[in-house]
Amino acid sequence: MKKWIRWQGLGVFVIVIVLLCTFWFLFIDGIVEHIIENYASKAIGAKVELDSADLSLFPAGLELRGLKVTNPDEPMKNAVEITRAEMSFDTLMLFRRKVIVNQMTLDGIKLNTPRKTSGALPRLSRKGTVPGTPSEKRATTGGKKKGICEGSELPSLHMPSVKEILSKEQIPSIKLAASLKEQIDNEKKKWQQRLASLPDKKTFDAYKLEIQKLKTRNKGIAAYISVGGKFLELKKKINADLDRIKKARKSFQKEIAALRQKMDEAKRAPFKDAAQLAQKYGMSKEGIANLSRVLFGVKICGWMQKSAQWYEKMRPVLQRVKQKKNGKEVVKPLRGKGAFVRFKEWQPLPDFLIREARASLITGAGNIKGVIKNITPDQDILGIPLTFSFKGERLKGFKLLEAKGILNHVKPRVPKDEIRFLVKGYQAKGIPLLEKGKTPIVLEKALADLNVKAVVQDTSVNANVLAALHAVNVGVSANSGNSPLMHAIISTLKNISKFIVNAKVTGTIRDYNIELSSDLDGVLKKSAGKIIAKETEKLRQQLIKAIMARIQGPLSQAEDGLSGLNGIDKELAERLNLGTSVLGGLGKPGKKGGFKLPFS
Repeated sequence: MKKWIRWQGLGVFVIVIVLLCTFWFLFIDGIVEHIIENYASKAIGAKVELDSADLSLFPAGLELRGLKVTNPDEPMKNAVEITRAEMSFDTLMLFRRKVIVNQMTLDGIKLNTPRKTSGALPRLSRKGTVPGTPSEKRATTGGKKKGICEGSELPSLHMPSVKEILSKEQIPSIKLAASLKEQIDNEKKKWQQRLASLPDKKTFDAYKLEIQKLKTRNKGIAAYISVGGKFLELKKKINADLDRIKKARKSFQKEIAALRQKMDEAKRAPFKDAAQLAQKYGMSKEGIANLSRVLFGVKICGWMQKSAQWYEKMRPVLQRVKQKKNGKEVVKPLRGKGAFVRFKEWQPLPDFLIREARASLITGAGNIKGVIKNITPDQDILGIPLTFSFKGERLKGFKLLEAKGILNHVKPRVPKDEIRFLVKGYQAKGIPLLEKGKTPIVLEKALADLNVKAVVQDTSVNANVLAALHAVNVGVSANSGNSPLMHAIISTLKNISKFIVNAKVTGTIRDYNIELSSDLDGVLKKSAGKIIAKETEKLRQQLIKAIMARIQGPLSQAEDGLSGLNGIDKELAERLNLGTSVLGGLGKPGKKGGFKLPFS
């Protein structure tokens, strides 16, 4: 009879199956755990640790426990910690080398948890990251800060003393007074020299003597003719000298008028300088009106910076680099490895896909639950974008927390991601609004509603953040100073019960600008306006007094010098009168007092 069963072969088969099962139960979970930790750590650039892994075949599934993913930028913190992750696979797709997770459950998710030991990998580059990892590439790129992110400080609530202001400022009125005195002294010297060159009393006395001599000459026709000619010549000389004196006096009076005008300007200059300095060093309503930029700018910039960093980290999950080769789509290979060419499929599916992931996030306020659908780096193959929705109600300190979004990379060349974040009834407590070392202003408590809408299209970002705060209680340290303006700000902030802050973000993920506005600015500007005007006027009066004290000496000397120039004008007038008198002594031909013509 023919033997249908070869017991020797069956024994070998059974032994092999037993060995395989033994190997599976004893070693496979450890191997899976090692693979996940090793490859995930290399991809992230920091330690990924796993307490245990349980792989099952029928049905195909994987359960991970105690998953800890280190934040590559902060090695002493875990970016995420998951108590339990369970997933079920599409078994048939595994034979096609496709990992299709139909359902994933993530329980006990915690963010930003502390570590006992550093999660940095041993082979670090100079920049503190593993060479070639995404973290190293991210470290080489940083966003530019514009607008409020460039830095804002609380406007000065204390004006400097007059002594401090005058010690570091060049006061034009002081320089003007000193230069005016020097100019007057130079004018005096110049006109004293010019007076010496002009006809004087001695000159006109000589003319008088000459006239007397002409009048006493012998009579006769020839004598009269000779004398008449000399009289006319003498008159011409006297007129010429008088013209020189007249022109000189006119020029002198013009220059004196200019100096007097400068003297008036010098007297007004301290008032002008004091007003400009008071405006420069005094407190301004505009500075107080931008207080919201100082109070909320740092917080909003910090949130934007973290959001941009995490978005950059998520990009490889949303879309991986591909290229064309011989008309076929090729996943860009790692250096030294082959390329996987994708051929046309009847119902194309990506190599990796999580159809649905249900997550439970543990926070200090309570649990937030949500669903993420269609997780794959190949949305263009799947043809469906990634969507997520998280919601938490009746949380500690919150009425509602909701986050929704669509990350659409179906068309890789024109990706568009839309995110909405909504918070209602957040009980804010003890939030510092200024950096250390500044005047401490704290939002002691408030109820806040926050609405964030953001759209990232390719690399361009357009976001709007609207925060409405009510039941507000703001505290300012008692050591903030005793200035009247500080008291006005404190009083205003303490009396404010509600306000709105609006921030608009434009630009790109790495080069963005934030514009911030608030109705708080208008309230502060109005309440502090009168005090600012009063304090600025007080500083102006003090500056006037101080500047006047400094220019009093040079200005008095300049005035004395200007008064001294009146003597020159008087001298010119006397010489002009003397010359006119001499000219009148010549008389007219044939008239009384003049020389007589023959037969007259």
